[in-house]
Amino acid sequence: LLDPIEDMEISDDDFKKLVRKVETLEDKLFTNKLFKDSTIEHRYSQFQEKTRLETEIKAIKKQLKVSNDIILKDDLKGMKKVLRRLGFTNEEDVVQVKGRVACEITAGDELVITELVFLGMFNELSPEQTVAILSCFVFDEVSKNTSNPKEELAAPLRQLQDAARRVAKIATECKLDMQEEEYVNNFKTSMLDLSFAWAKGAKFAEILKGTDIFEGSIIRCMRRLEELLRQLSTAAKAIGNTELENKFLEGINKIKRE
Repeated sequence: LLDPIEDMEISDDDFKKLVRKVETLEDKLFTNKLFKDSTIEHRYSQFQEKTRLETEIKAIKKQLKVSNDIILKDDLKGMKKVLRRLGFTNEEDVVQVKGRVACEITAGDELVITELVFLGMFNELSPEQTVAILSCFVFDEVSKNTSNPKEELAAPLRQLQDAARRVAKIATECKLDMQEEEYVNNFKTSMLDLSFAWAKGAKFAEILKGTDIFEGSIIRCMRRLEELLRQLSTAAKAIGNTELENKFLEGINKIKRE
């Protein structure tokens, strides 16, 4: 074969670069241990199959993303319907007073808590009862403390559970995946009597008697409870309910001790 540079006297610099690239690639090809391997055809077929599968996986992942986007879009529609049904937003999705209150709450289930605020439940409770009921929103550990609550806590607890069932029912009707009893059981009552006793002035050693809840868990719950009460006082202030604001602040004073 004629050499394009030596024999044909091609002097173009770009052409010379291309020739050198070809020589480099040929050198890599000839020195590769697979160049004369008898299984090269089989290996090449496997590589083609791998490439095909990778392309198929990319296509499936793309379809999966589209499907997930549709599911999320449906969930978002359902959530918006729930907020409208509960009165947190209006038909134009403009946030209403209940929605503004819910926006202040991050330390507990804002939907159920806001429902209880507007049902007037906290207006009828003492600061100690308020502290106890709100403990159901911040304690999420497993405990065997399942005894019946004290008489003064039984009625507000039922109101809490009824409100949770209403929220769950509306969510289900709006096509959201929510199990009513499972949702209601999320509001654990294990700290109900303990937090009530603590708010009424009991000593820490006293509330530890007859419970399997660790000291650290109780302290952690009280801190979360304090944060929730602080958020609720801010929410009450936002809607101009001074009496309720002061009650939540008093609840903080009841549980925050040196």
